[in-house]
Formats: sequence, structure tokens, C-alpha cells
Amino acid sequence: MYKLVVFDMDGTLLNSDHIVSEENVKAIEFLKDKGIRVVIATGRPSELMKKYSIELDIKEYVINCNGSIIAVPFSDDYLYENSLDRDTIIKVVEMCELNNYGYVLYTKDAVVSKNNARLQLFKRIGKILGEEFRPNIVETEDSDFIKNNFSPNKILITEKNEEKYDELVKKVSTFENIEYAQSWKGALDISPIGDTKGTAVEKLCKHYSILPEEVISFGDNYNDISMLKYAGIGVAMGNSEDEVKMNANYVTDSNDNDGNITITLTAFDNVN
Repeated sequence: MYKLVVFDMDGTLLNSDHIVSEENVKAIEFLKDKGIRVVIATGRPSELMKKYSIELDIKEYVINCNGSIIAVPFSDDYLYENSLDRDTIIKVVEMCELNNYGYVLYTKDAVVSKNNARLQLFKRIGKILGEEFRPNIVETEDSDFIKNNFSPNKILITEKNEEKYDELVKKVSTFENIEYAQSWKGALDISPIGDTKGTAVEKLCKHYSILPEEVISFGDNYNDISMLKYAGIGVAMGNSEDEVKMNANYVTDSNDNDGNITITLTAFDNVN
């Protein structure tokens, strides 16, 4: 009997228009009605999950920032919270400044960034969402202020040029005391050592006394591999990177195919 189903957001529950389809909403209600816990595991901070937390009526813990935060939305109920150490923050920011990489710091209550393409996107989204769901943004051009005054749970680095992105990954691979993984094409996540979606799901399973074989996980990118491997059944989306599919038990349709989650879930007898 499956007791926990974990969903990634971008590229999984969300379609290319960043919308949760009606079919996927029904799939989540289907699980809840059966008494199965539904957990979101995302690279996003809580500030960028406000709308979806309401829309999906999330009452369970949410895994944010790839596992460095496990908390109930809109509350002070934290099962786990961890941040990057100061030396790492300084080293990452200085590397980004030197190589002109875009970067954004995610803390548990703010998005911190210089004025770059990613920040402008968050601002546009915020205007559309309205004040209730608008992320708290701290904008500054002072990199020293950024390095010395915030304790991010994750740093997102962006680089659209493929060659420069490959160079970025090589640079980051030499850093100590971090986890790093691609969350989507051209985006690299930097998290505290030991914090992955997989280790966060493990923490939740221990909290709820759930075994790995009682878990189903859905994901699409490299930062999802750890939880796909931990779960009894790991499901990769059809739009996943090839390496993600190789580390999954099943491959379903793409995130733009309405009903993909429902179709996959009903294929498992223990969930049916």
C-alpha cells in the first residue's frame, strides 16, 4: 500500500504555461480521498509557492529549495531548515560576479537578487498574481551587501550559453560543502551539503513512519533523481532529461499532456 506521493512542480505538476491542469488537481484529490499523503518537492522557495499552496490546498509539509527547507505553507511549522555557510555564499557570489553569471539567493522569507532577467521574471509574475501571492523581493546592486547579510537556503545560478554553462558546472564541481544539480536547462542549484530532495523525502518518511517502498515520486530534472531513486516507484515525466529517465522505474507522458499523473497513478494496483 502506498502512503506517500511526492510531486516536483516545474516540468512535472506544472505545464509549460506554469499552470496545474484540472486533471492533475483531480489526481491530487484522488490521492487525498484515499488517505494518501501528497507532498510537493520543489527547488522553489516558499515565496514562489504561495499561489500553488492555496490552489492545491496543501496542508502537508512542503519540500522547498531542493530539501533545505521542509515546512508547512503559511506557518512557522518547520520540520527542517538549513542554509549555506558564509564562506560558500561569498565564494559563489564572487564566482558569479567574476564570470557574469546571473544569480538569485533564496531565503526562507525572501528572494534576494541584483536586477537581472530572473528577477524581472519574478516581478512580472508578482504583478499578475497580486499582493496576496507576490513574493517578497529584496533587490540590490551591492554584491557585498548580498554576500554578508543573507543566509540563503539555496542559490540559483543561471547561464543560457551552453558552453559557459558547462564551464559553470565544472567550476562548481570543485566547491566543498555543497550539493549542486540542474533544475532546468541553463539553471544550476547550489544547496547545503547533504540537502537533496531525496534526503528530504527520507526525513519526511521517518517523521511519518513510512517506508521507502510505500512512496511514489514524480520528477523531470536532475535535482529530482535523488527522490526518484529513494522512492519505491520513481516516475520520470516524458519531458525529462535522459539521465532522469534512466534513474526512474517508469516514464510517463510529458507535463503538457493532461491526465499524465492520473494515468500513471491508476496503473499501480496498490493506489487504485
